[in-house]
Amino acid sequence: MQTLRWWLRIVGVFYSLQFVMNAIVHAPISTVGPKGALALASAGDPLAKFLVDTWITFGLEIGAIGVALVVASRIPEQAKVLVWTIIAIELARGIANDVYMIARGYDVTVFIIWIVIHTVVILTGLLALGRTGLVARGSDRSAVLQRTVTE
Repeated sequence: MQTLRWWLRIVGVFYSLQFVMNAIVHAPISTVGPKGALALASAGDPLAKFLVDTWITFGLEIGAIGVALVVASRIPEQAKVLVWTIIAIELARGIANDVYMIARGYDVTVFIIWIVIHTVVILTGLLALGRTGLVARGSDRSAVLQRTVTE
């Protein structure tokens, strides 16, 4: 459980840092957003304010997830479903969204870096679950699935 405990803590802190970067620093807007959007928002432009407010809302969500992960690290044996949830978030809101953004013509470099980060979170999450016996190899999969469902 120690690996899972540390995974929850590290990913929780990482998500909390993303809250700061999204909601306070506005890094995604200044990095890949429309040029001048933050200045337009400060000047009262309603569309630019909506963009900033949307990123703040997203940042708050990420922050809440980060806090939940850190709190859950105190009871990792009860947090396995939370790890699977993070893996799903990293696949959908992470990798799938990054591929979508690349397809829409955004800067490939930024999104490739994020795809690597999402992949690391996913693979280390699976590794942490594997050390608890929840990710099986070969014929053990059905037994693990049955144990997961009944826990």
